[in-house]
Amino acid sequence: MDDYRLFDAGNVVLQSGITFRGAKLAYKTYGKLNADKSNVILYMTSFAAHHSDIDWMVGPGKALDTDKYFVTIPNLFGNGLSSSPSNATEPFSGSRWPNFTIFDNVAVQQQLLSQEFGIEVLQLACGWSMGARSFHWARPS
Repeated sequence: MDDYRLFDAGNVVLQSGITFRGAKLAYKTYGKLNADKSNVILYMTSFAAHHSDIDWMVGPGKALDTDKYFVTIPNLFGNGLSSSPSNATEPFSGSRWPNFTIFDNVAVQQQLLSQEFGIEVLQLACGWSMGARSFHWARPS
């Protein structure tokens, strides 16, 4: 697998009320963040995909042009790179994996962008499958 980073989100209170300890969100960035942080595109994966499965649209002169945009692709919880049943610790490993909702994923993606990069506003949120995430991104803070 190509290089990616892990964001340590800490203890995350899920929409269900369960606290997931030590949540990790795998992500990869492409391009350069401009000074006023106005060139950010969040490119979301489908349920089981990894960032490397969808990055064929990212690069100079491509649909998500890295000469213009700073593109971030976060991996969803449960996909094997981010916190998942296969890499979680007790009590949430294996079949005891909690229900991560779309809202839970978006909340941690927002935390990643804010804490790691100081990003509060996106130029675009796009991606594959599970399009309801875009609605969560569009909601007022």
